[in-house]
Amino acid sequence: MSQAQSCPSCGTLLQIERLRCHACQATVEGQFGWPRLARLTADDQRLVELLILASGSLKEVAKKLGISYPTIRKRLDQLIHTLQAEVKRDEERRRQLLREVEAGRRSASDAAQKLRNA
Repeated sequence: MSQAQSCPSCGTLLQIERLRCHACQATVEGQFGWPRLARLTADDQRLVELLILASGSLKEVAKKLGISYPTIRKRLDQLIHTLQAEVKRDEERRRQLLREVEAGRRSASDAAQKLRNA
């Protein structure tokens, strides 16, 4: 998890609750989730950016970073594992919301809102 998204006091993932337009000052309040890629560390975000800019060429990314191909391959494998874990967590959150609706502990509209903001 990136430091920008974690609480400086306890390390828990921070919740986005307000968005504001700097042009017209309009604000939107609610509970908004962090996109998966935004939950990555700054180093992993940079790796994703470099991969995209290099059209997926690990050789070019390794050259740009001044590291060997096996090292960049290992970093990519770790990133894939991290993203797979994030996908799995997101899917579990969705299943939990559905179980809460089925059990009557949460309204369908509330669950739908949470799914839209996840």
